[in-house]
Amino acid sequence: MSTKSTIAYGDSFHFYHEMLDENYVYLELEGAMYEASYNCVMVPIPIHIWEVIRKRGAPDLSLVDKSDEELLIQIEQDVNERIRAYEQDPTSFAAFFGCIPYGKASNPRSEQVQRGMEYYKARRQRQQEIKAAVDELEENNRRLNHS
Repeated sequence: MSTKSTIAYGDSFHFYHEMLDENYVYLELEGAMYEASYNCVMVPIPIHIWEVIRKRGAPDLSLVDKSDEELLIQIEQDVNERIRAYEQDPTSFAAFFGCIPYGKASNPRSEQVQRGMEYYKARRQRQQEIKAAVDELEENNRRLNHS
């Protein structure tokens, strides 16, 4: 089973995420020239490929500004829907859908909500770290362009 989640692709490239890896995006270029040295690889990216991937590689920052209360409201809605679907058909996909953030659909509602809060608070924290790193790089590059 592939763990690649395609963002964009073409005849000579594949731009993707690895499932469950929010820290990186990956670019495979077939037939590309490159230079490699200790701890450094330089790959020229054809401009038409760059034009496609630059629009699609943005990180998910949807949780950055969410309060705990907003997270809780969304999590409770998700868990309620999940439990409803599971109770209607315990053998369906609903039994597995959402198991990473919430655990088993058969677990008590309070346990699923608690687990969901832990999961989404950690995701929000990671997204805030990513946003801070992006903001810092943007600021450094703004200064570079104004010197």
